Amino acid sequence: MSIEELRKDSEELTKFIGEATRKRVKDALVGAKAEIDREVVNLEMKAKHAEERKHVQAKRYITELTEYAWDQSDKFVKLFVSLDGVQNLDESAVVVKFTERSMNLHVNNLNDKDYGLIVNNLLEPIDVVKSYRKIKNGLVAIYLKKAEDGKTWPSLTTIQKRLKDMQNQDLMPDKEDPQDALFKIMKKLYVQGDSKTKQMIAKTWTECQEKKMEA
Repeated sequence: MSIEELRKDSEELTKFIGEATRKRVKDALVGAKAEIDREVVNLEMKAKHAEERKHVQAKRYITELTEYAWDQSDKFVKLFVSLDGVQNLDESAVVVKFTERSMNLHVNNLNDKDYGLIVNNLLEPIDVVKSYRKIKNGLVAIYLKKAEDGKTWPSLTTIQKRLKDMQNQDLMPDKEDPQDALFKIMKKLYVQGDSKTKQMIAKTWTECQEKKMEA
């Protein structure tokens, strides 16, 4: 029964209470009204909490994922995204959309957060129909089906390939310091690139610096 109907019942009981002359009858009417009023309060609280949850969900922002690993076989390029607790979500909460040259991962409401990872400009085309994802313990594994079996991808994206090619071209022994040249290359691409390109360049630069420190 709706809150409005219950309120009407309560109002009518109030009238009956005012008209009752017998104590037992009045007490019974008062008890019935109190029970209905409690039900109204409970329904109002539930509606309030539902609205608050809806408001919180509407304000939830997508946390952009930047860390992932990738590997490949003859048939697939595989991406591995670590997310604690992702195995506890419903299958419908982890969605991956594929195009011939991109992958878009969306994870809905994991510990009250949404997560997203977009990889554009894949180096080679993929088979959208045969690409898929698996949810594992703390991990989302994404399988990009190569359009051409057996073809090795030297890089995941065209941006990464350009970085490697420009680095190999400009970092010759008779040229300036390799680190300075690499910095100039990345700076140029960073200024010209979109947000995803900038993210990719920043990630590549960090990896280069880590390798330098380990050497």
